[in-house]
Amino acid sequence: MLLAAAVIKACALLTAADVASVQGEKPGKVRESTPRPDVSQCIIALPAAKSVSLEVRQGARVAQLADRLRQAAEVESEEAGEDEEHAVELVPGLGDEAFWAAGGGGLYVRRGATLLRMTIGGDESKGAKLGKLRLLAGKVLARLPK
Repeated sequence: MLLAAAVIKACALLTAADVASVQGEKPGKVRESTPRPDVSQCIIALPAAKSVSLEVRQGARVAQLADRLRQAAEVESEEAGEDEEHAVELVPGLGDEAFWAAGGGGLYVRRGATLLRMTIGGDESKGAKLGKLRLLAGKVLARLPK
């Protein structure tokens, strides 16, 4: 008999203090979705559209989603011009593999059979957002059960 894996609650991995440390403002509200067996989401609201969200996905679809991101990053690296922004690109040094998806996709980090999707609001540059999300992802990965 197989035992189901425990649902990982997103708000247990990302705290308001974490978000305040990178955004420089105290969050107003923390909202967690009702966890399903394979997905949990946490939204930490800040003024001026600088909110941060974390989605934690577990289970069979993680490998499939990671494969799609990997393939998209490979295609983008071959087809996009040197000065063009890539729609999906590899981000080294996080988890087993990580990807930046432009256009509101955010940062995806896979570790084992868990896929994190993190987004950050505001009108900052891609580099600034990615830098902040890398810091937050490091905190989340440190709390993620192995």
